[in-house]
Amino acid sequence: MTAPAYLAHMIKSEDIEFNHVDVTRVCELLFTTAAEGLVVVNEKGSILMHNIRLNSMFGYDQKELVGLPIEILVPDPVSKRHSAHRKEYHKKPVQRSMGIGLDLCGKRKDGSLFPVEISLNHFTVDNSHFVMGLVTDITLRHKAEMELQRTNQELEERVEQRTAELRDAEHSVREALEKERELHALKSRFVAMASHEFRTPLSTIMSSVDLIGRYTEDMKDEKVEKHVARVRSKVREMTAMLNEFLSLERIEQGQVLCTPVELDVVHLCIEMIEELRALAKPGQSIDYDHAGEGRSVTLDRQMLSNVITNLVTNAVKYSPEGKRISLCTSIADARLVITVKDEGMGIPKEDQEHLFERFFRGSNATTIQGTGLGLNIVKRYLDLMNGGISFESQPGRTVFTVTLPQHLNP
Repeated sequence: MTAPAYLAHMIKSEDIEFNHVDVTRVCELLFTTAAEGLVVVNEKGSILMHNIRLNSMFGYDQKELVGLPIEILVPDPVSKRHSAHRKEYHKKPVQRSMGIGLDLCGKRKDGSLFPVEISLNHFTVDNSHFVMGLVTDITLRHKAEMELQRTNQELEERVEQRTAELRDAEHSVREALEKERELHALKSRFVAMASHEFRTPLSTIMSSVDLIGRYTEDMKDEKVEKHVARVRSKVREMTAMLNEFLSLERIEQGQVLCTPVELDVVHLCIEMIEELRALAKPGQSIDYDHAGEGRSVTLDRQMLSNVITNLVTNAVKYSPEGKRISLCTSIADARLVITVKDEGMGIPKEDQEHLFERFFRGSNATTIQGTGLGLNIVKRYLDLMNGGISFESQPGRTVFTVTLPQHLNP
């Protein structure tokens, strides 16, 4: 009995009604037109029948395989063992997939191999045992799996490479940070040493200049007085620059602490204006005004003095002779507001966003002496006192506005 006849026999035995359709013909069509390869072998392993799909899959002509051993479709290294496996299967035949966990291959007529999946099903007809094999060509799936595996391997290699690069980068960053710390420590020591070492000769120079001024008071020599005033001015500038470097270093080292004390802001500003007028250029005036009845504030005296000094000094420095500098203070709503106005060169728009950065100098101020640290220090002091600073500037007018809490908790 052929496989289609056997299938027809089984269907009829189940009493399924097919409305006079030729069951045997239907089963034969199912067998021959199946999308997968079908092959039937007997107990001896001889091929009894197969469908067209199996022929095309293995490259054989129609009925060319009938009567040949099934091992002809098995790769050479496996074909010798296949006979023993087949005999073991016939001892305990079960419906199962063949070669679970293995990569199975079929051998074409030309000897080439291709990956397959095989499912086995046994049946008995007239006490004779047969096995039907369902063979699926998985070449495309195998290629996709290999491509996926290759892609995963490439990804793993890229991840390993990137990880190694990140480790190297991290090592480089750590080395750079360590070098930066060393350079920062070296810079700190140098700034501290240089500042202190420079302050001593500057103090000596200032003392000597004061003595020269006293000794020549009776001489009324304008040339001597002019040179004495010039030396005093330059010594003050050098001292101010050294103080800025020292202040910045102490701030960055966390050595500056905010110590609020109660003080009269009007008295403080009047004292400072008297000192700052000595720095004014010929014809410049520095005016002070206070608005409001309140005058008492609780802030760090040294920081507040530094903020006001820096803003007024900058106004003097960047304003031409004969111009007016104005300092105003006011207290309202528990806030101290300090305003410094000048009629100087102004700050170019392209420079304004960088104004509070360290060592930044405006593009129109390169010929004027300075370190570019003053406003950066002002901003840091204001941060320590919970204050803020803003400005408006154009050629001929610049206004800095500082806001601070009137009373800062100790």
